[in-house]
Amino acid sequence: MRTLYSKFVWMTLLIMFLSGSLGFIIVNTYYHQNLKVKNDSKNVLVAKSMVKLIETTEQNDLEPILNAFGDSGYQIYIISEEGHIKSFGGDFRENDISTTVVKSVIGGDIYHGMKEFPRETFITGYFSNELTNTVGVPFTYDNKKYALFQRPNIKFLFNEIHILLGGLAAAMIVISVIAMLIVAKKMINPLSKLTIATRKIANEDFQVPIPVYQKDEIGQLAESFRYMVKQLEASDRYKKEFISRVSHDFQTPLLNIQGYATLLENEKLNEKDLLTYTSIIQKEAKRLSSVMKQLLILTSFDQMNHRRKKESFRLDNQLKQVVQKFRWMMDEKDIFLKLQLKEVEISGDIEMLEYVWENLISNAIKYNRSPGEIHVKVTESINHILVTIQDTGVGNKDSNYDQWTDRFYRDDIARSTQIEGSGLGLAIVKEVIQSHNGRLLFDSVEPFGTKVTVQLNKL
Repeated sequence: MRTLYSKFVWMTLLIMFLSGSLGFIIVNTYYHQNLKVKNDSKNVLVAKSMVKLIETTEQNDLEPILNAFGDSGYQIYIISEEGHIKSFGGDFRENDISTTVVKSVIGGDIYHGMKEFPRETFITGYFSNELTNTVGVPFTYDNKKYALFQRPNIKFLFNEIHILLGGLAAAMIVISVIAMLIVAKKMINPLSKLTIATRKIANEDFQVPIPVYQKDEIGQLAESFRYMVKQLEASDRYKKEFISRVSHDFQTPLLNIQGYATLLENEKLNEKDLLTYTSIIQKEAKRLSSVMKQLLILTSFDQMNHRRKKESFRLDNQLKQVVQKFRWMMDEKDIFLKLQLKEVEISGDIEMLEYVWENLISNAIKYNRSPGEIHVKVTESINHILVTIQDTGVGNKDSNYDQWTDRFYRDDIARSTQIEGSGLGLAIVKEVIQSHNGRLLFDSVEPFGTKVTVQLNKL
């Protein structure tokens, strides 16, 4: 019973047995409630026809007629009023019957032994070869009274037709079982293939073929399995790339920290070099801390453990507070800020949305020109609130904006100009916006610059 195939076979056989038993009970009930009385009445009519023929015959010897009745498929048992007994058409397995019944029939009553036979299973009740399982009628012949008991001969019930029908039923059962075994094997075979594929996938063999293309539920399972394999392969490839990029982003600052820490061991360092090396170590440690913090934020989204603390707040006030944090950077880089903030209220995670505006505005400053401009605008439509942050920086209309939100992605311009960044900021921004059922859009602005639009749902 360990395999699905054996379970299917045994369950099918059990169902066949139970259904056969239930069918037997139903037929048995139907026989006792309907057919038993009808069968008794029918045999009473046959018995009356027999005695009518007997009483009208002119022969002195009744045995030829009674033998003819016996040869035609009936068992006949005749008892005279003197107690003489004769039987024709075969012996009864039990020929005991009470004298009261015999006297009653000789006296003119009809004996309904079939109808009154004990309520046993119909195989016993219908086929029981007992004298009590008969019908009895009286008749008079040659001025003598007799009781005639009769029932159909069991041997005649099982003639060639019945044997053929029994053979047909047996053949149907055997063929059904064999067909069930073949069908079960055919149904289980795709699952066996999926099991083999699962083991190979567990060993990171994502190119394993899954040759199951049925249109039923198993085919749908196989299709879902193929989709899962693609997702696992992409996830595995992304995981390896992620580890490689994380290692690279960690390795550079760690090597710098290690290198400058080694230089600090030199006792002959002057105060200027000492301050320079210490500053670099602090800068690289801060960079590592920032990357680690961003990785933790992304992990919280990936594991779906980040529970948003949704609350209502004024979006325009939050944007003003974030802009105020970066005033010194804008003044230092000679960037003019233009605010068009409509008073709107939204519901969301205040801390995570604040991170979004900080990241987008800091990017607008870092990638801007000097002198330059940044426009921050809040508008609303019927169902949405739009936050637009547009700069006059180094935007490129040929940029692949979809890549900007990939983890650890950094544009060639950022690398060439040595602009600090981990390549995780926009990835986090995208996750936060999507967690609020919003959209993040990028557009190139002519003749230069980039426009970022965040679409959020209204309250």
